[in-house]
Amino acid sequence: MNAILPPTGERLLADAIRRAQRKGNQQLLVLHLGGLDRPRPHHRRIAKALLQDSASRHGGQLFPIRNGDLALLAPMTDHSGGPVDPGNLPATLAQLFKADRPDPAGLTSRFSIEQDQTQIFQYLQGQLNREPARVLDDEVPPPPNIVEDIASLLNHSRIGDLTQRQTAIEISVNPDRGGETKILRPLFRELTFSVQVLESRLAVTGRASSDPYLFRYLAARLDPQMMDLVLSDLAHQTADLPPLHLNLTIQTILSDRFDAFADRCLEYGHRPGVEVPLIEACRAPDQFAQARTRVQDRGFPLVIEGVSALSMGLANPGSFGADLVKLDWDRSLANAAPPELLAAFARLGPERIILQRAQSEQAISFGLAHGITRFQGRQIDAMLAAVRLNHCPFAAQCTMRQCSERAAAVSEATRRYCLNLGLLDRGLPKLAA
Repeated sequence: MNAILPPTGERLLADAIRRAQRKGNQQLLVLHLGGLDRPRPHHRRIAKALLQDSASRHGGQLFPIRNGDLALLAPMTDHSGGPVDPGNLPATLAQLFKADRPDPAGLTSRFSIEQDQTQIFQYLQGQLNREPARVLDDEVPPPPNIVEDIASLLNHSRIGDLTQRQTAIEISVNPDRGGETKILRPLFRELTFSVQVLESRLAVTGRASSDPYLFRYLAARLDPQMMDLVLSDLAHQTADLPPLHLNLTIQTILSDRFDAFADRCLEYGHRPGVEVPLIEACRAPDQFAQARTRVQDRGFPLVIEGVSALSMGLANPGSFGADLVKLDWDRSLANAAPPELLAAFARLGPERIILQRAQSEQAISFGLAHGITRFQGRQIDAMLAAVRLNHCPFAAQCTMRQCSERAAAVSEATRRYCLNLGLLDRGLPKLAA
């Protein structure tokens, strides 16, 4: 361990290893986060907290490595049975990163300071030629004054400028052509608050959405305006347009404001869908049950959204009694769906699943292969735009990207450039529906 290393985590770790050699009975545990494509930020924070807790409990030290890895230097101890015992950490971390790396092999490495000096030296030397890991925007905490800045922006902005629309579809096959031709049918149009627009205006990209408490604060602040926006849309909605969906907090659904909103919707002859995040339903199951009753008694579809592949198997979202469940597409599913996820599909029924964040053909192929026919995401946006342009008489004046952006826009400033708003709002021409 006599190599000259730069004054980074590797250098500090090398110095600590030299001191540990004199103590004896020491080990080095490395969590190879640098080898993951893009681990979830909250998983990184949990892993770091677990390692730091283990270091504190067992008199060890935690070192960040330039490629994004985390290295724990700690005494060799008998297992205490707790998840932060150094001996138990590999299994605990493998479970944490199961969604990012279903195969835990290679996720962690354990070295004996006395017996594995050559391997440790090779590992440290291997970091010298690596570029430092990029700090992800969503790992940086929001600035202290972000709540005041957001409040000011909301007070001085039109809700349409901070909102986006996305159409979900159902895909079926045409039996008359041997199943080769896909038939697309719009299911609903979801109106959502665009965190990306807000973050770009405040120059805090990624930081508002990374804090769940801040995100809930934003949602609660915007619920009344979102309901007003939906009512404004419903007042002019024709029968050939897909129904609307909106996201609401449980607190809002249990309020008198929701009763008034629901009554107005029924007066217009519409029953919009209401979407609630899985984390909200898990956080307050009793309140969610009350909210579910209020929504479904009105005849409004209830959707559980924000369901990951991992939570699909753990939380059993079908037990919440929602009409539909939105599963977030994850690239890790491209190789093979875990058995527990397939079991969850069977329990829930694929006809009740919407594959959300379908950003690629791979996501659609995965869904169709497992009986899922309902999709929402950027790939769907592109498919809808392509079909519209193929049938729109004004298509020569637009690109596919412009058509997608105008379909997503709520603000009239963006939509006004479309010369076929009826087609844009329907999502698809009537002959393709």
